[in-house]
Amino acid sequence: MHYQKSLPRLPIPKLEDTIRRYLAAQRPLLDDDQFRATEKLAQDFQSGVGKQLHEELIAHDKNNKHTSYISGPWFDMYLSARDSVVLNFNPFMSFNPDPQTQYNDQLVRATNMVCSAVRFMKTLRAGLLEPEVFHLNPAKSDTDGFKKLIRWVPSSLSWYGAYMVNAYPLDMSQYFRLFNSTRIPKHGRDELFTDEKGRHLLVMRKGNIYAFDIVDRDGNLVKPAEIQSHLKYVLSDPTPAPAFPVGVLTSENRDVWAGLRDKLSAAGNTENLRIVDSALFCLCLDDESMRDHIHISHNMLHGDGCNRCTPGATA
Repeated sequence: MHYQKSLPRLPIPKLEDTIRRYLAAQRPLLDDDQFRATEKLAQDFQSGVGKQLHEELIAHDKNNKHTSYISGPWFDMYLSARDSVVLNFNPFMSFNPDPQTQYNDQLVRATNMVCSAVRFMKTLRAGLLEPEVFHLNPAKSDTDGFKKLIRWVPSSLSWYGAYMVNAYPLDMSQYFRLFNSTRIPKHGRDELFTDEKGRHLLVMRKGNIYAFDIVDRDGNLVKPAEIQSHLKYVLSDPTPAPAFPVGVLTSENRDVWAGLRDKLSAAGNTENLRIVDSALFCLCLDDESMRDHIHISHNMLHGDGCNRCTPGATA
């Protein structure tokens, strides 16, 4: 977080520039008569209500210097959307097979990923994670020498020090939501939830849900052999897939899922839901042979819906 204090705030574009860009985007889509009508509407907006709204936006921005002027509207849009988060919001990232084939075994790879994730989390929470920086001239800025030098620059000025060598530190204020976080369905608008006290991993296998601690009481990673033992048990558990897997409900319309979740809680599952919500992250163990990029994409985004806990982080 060395650069956070000095990150420049997102500037509000001039209203006339926004109107100009809007009209430029409309020009290829409209015939001459349609474009002239659109142009007049845009000009009337710019000189009328648009001017008033722009002044209100500037005043709002000045009164909320702790954040970006788009943060509030963006979170409202994101959390108020009622469509399923599957496909509409959930991204995925796929890693290539390890060149050392012995590490591609599902049990070994899953254990390594869990251990690496916890080490990343500890580095993040200790404030030791290397800042995210976009380097335009990495030969000058992405070097040990520059990193040692920039440490001596006060945090309130550090961004400008990086800017001088064409390096652009990025905002990392949302990184704390990478772990122990989820999006809880609510009627009308969902709620972001984070509970950093959670020390357990959530594992899904054939639609069944398991949980075990991967961080001890002192906040340290438990022995990798212990994690591997737990995962080995999960992979060998003969419990059949449930007839009505709970995970598939998380792919529903958000209002529908909110209502179903309320019913689950009323039926005595409040503590179980708390365990799901507060896990460090969710590890999904599938029986899939990744044939090609199309199959990989379908499986990573949704699978059959039964072995997912959307929108928890999945691996």
